[in-house]
Amino acid sequence: MAATVIPFPSPRAPRNPTVSRAHEPRLAGVAILRGWLRRWSARRDLARDLPFMTDETLADIGLSRAEARAEARRPFWRLSAHDAA
Repeated sequence: MAATVIPFPSPRAPRNPTVSRAHEPRLAGVAILRGWLRRWSARRDLARDLPFMTDETLADIGLSRAEARAEARRPFWRLSAHDAA
């Protein structure tokens, strides 16, 4: 008679986590917050880089030197005309 082998789950086996319906709204809120933080971080990084960009680079992204200065001074949490579009 042949022996039956029952596979033992290895600790490295990928698991499919299940999320209860009670936690779904909370996870959606976390996803929204992460999106805001990513956008704010990108805006902050752009504001840091704008003063050091050449006129050619600014022309490539469609900004004049005066618009770049104004954009760099704007708080990162406020939308600009470019973000609203």
